[in-house]
Amino acid sequence: MEALPNNWADVKPDIVYFSTNGLQISFASEQIRLGLKYDQKGKHLKAIEKGQVPIRGNIGLVPSQEEGYDLKSKVLGKGGDRRFHAKFIDGVLHFPGFVTEH
Repeated sequence: MEALPNNWADVKPDIVYFSTNGLQISFASEQIRLGLKYDQKGKHLKAIEKGQVPIRGNIGLVPSQEEGYDLKSKVLGKGGDRRFHAKFIDGVLHFPGFVTEH
């Protein structure tokens, strides 16, 4: 298994990546397309790499309020208006390509 890339152009669909904290992560083609479109600086990938964090004032993964999803990426500052949602499938946190704005 590979380490999580720093930019969306290097992410491949349905490959299981490892974060530094041991979390297994995969992405659907749609998620990669949305990452390339909305996250050119890879802030969400850095948030995913960081893993779970407290909800307030942090960059990382926080619980998703969307039905059927477990976690979402959270970034602060520019690009922080979008969240990428993911769900655990057989122990792998999978990002299918569901994005919300707030």
